[in-house]
Amino acid sequence: MIGGVSKTRHHLRKTRGVYNGLQVETHSKQGEANSQSTRTGWISSVVAVVLIAAIGAAGVLLWQRFGPQPGPQYGIAINGATAAEDFRVDSTLGHPVSLSDYADRYTVLYFGYTTCPDICPTTLADLSKAETLLGDKAERMQVFFVTVDPERDTIDRMRDYLAFFSPTFVGLNGGLAETERIASQFGVVYEKRYVSESATDYLMDHTSAVVVLDPERKPLIMFPYGVTAEQMAADLRAVMR
Repeated sequence: MIGGVSKTRHHLRKTRGVYNGLQVETHSKQGEANSQSTRTGWISSVVAVVLIAAIGAAGVLLWQRFGPQPGPQYGIAINGATAAEDFRVDSTLGHPVSLSDYADRYTVLYFGYTTCPDICPTTLADLSKAETLLGDKAERMQVFFVTVDPERDTIDRMRDYLAFFSPTFVGLNGGLAETERIASQFGVVYEKRYVSESATDYLMDHTSAVVVLDPERKPLIMFPYGVTAEQMAADLRAVMR
């Protein structure tokens, strides 16, 4: 009997050892599975974060491009649905230009004349300062000075005049009939006011407003006289995309 007990104990130890080995192996496999599951979960989390960030960035870009534009704080919002009629007139660049030549920019139109005693030079000085304040963004706009006195404002005269304000300003002279057509579509009116009996001694009473068109030539903002350079720059910076 003693020998039988001994054999039985040996068999139990052997069986227990095999069982313990299987248990250790099972725990090891479970640990590997848990570790793999953890790594998979971590990778999935990283991928999810990257996708969310990419979708968010795309959403911001789409909003900036197609979302509603912020309104001006200082100018008068126009937000025209119809593009202004294109025109082609002589310019201080030495060749005729059209609005459509600047389809990649915001165009800023100011109607005035070179012998204007105060309002025109003040407005042009403000536009020049606004251009400086905009920094790199100024490359996305073009200022046009449209003369309402095409009889006296020759191309050379306008070129010399605008050089006092900014080398980027372009003067436009469309002649009597074309200037009237261009001005009327922007609500700009003007007329001669004689100051003596001389036919050449006159001033031009005219609407003094700056009109901003978007790259599709749709009227966007109007700045009445008196809006400062800082205010114009702030509005332009807000609406440019």
